[in-house]
Amino acid sequence: MDWDIIFWAVLAALALVGELLTITFFLLFFSLGALAALAVAFAGFGAGLQIFGFIVASALSMAVLRPALVHRISFRGSERYVGRGGIEGRSGVVTDVIEPGGSGQVRIGSGEFWTARAIYPGERMEPGARVRVLGTDGLTALVEAVETEEGGGKS
Repeated sequence: MDWDIIFWAVLAALALVGELLTITFFLLFFSLGALAALAVAFAGFGAGLQIFGFIVASALSMAVLRPALVHRISFRGSERYVGRGGIEGRSGVVTDVIEPGGSGQVRIGSGEFWTARAIYPGERMEPGARVRVLGTDGLTALVEAVETEEGGGKS
């Protein structure tokens, strides 16, 4: 029985399963290296060449493929997360009516939608009204109406 073939096949499978469980894009390349060593073992070469093939294939695939994979799935192009403290002082527009004592929805900046409540409980704000965020209560923006003469405020 060819134990080296079994060894490389098991190592390739374990590394692949480990990668699927961790999603680190690290073990995947050892799996590829083990597959290369398995191919060398099938060709009938000795253990020394198999280990050399494993090391070279693992290192090359990690150096060449990992940066491309990480760049491909990176979230650089997605919108940045804005913490709730990051919206204080910004202006927005009411998109769903804010009833007195209730909540509605506002658009802050160029497209961040937040649940909002009027800072003054008896105030009603209609869609299209300009508001300024004075604070937050959990994930709800606390807003006040902005007079139209102010010309906008911060966005």
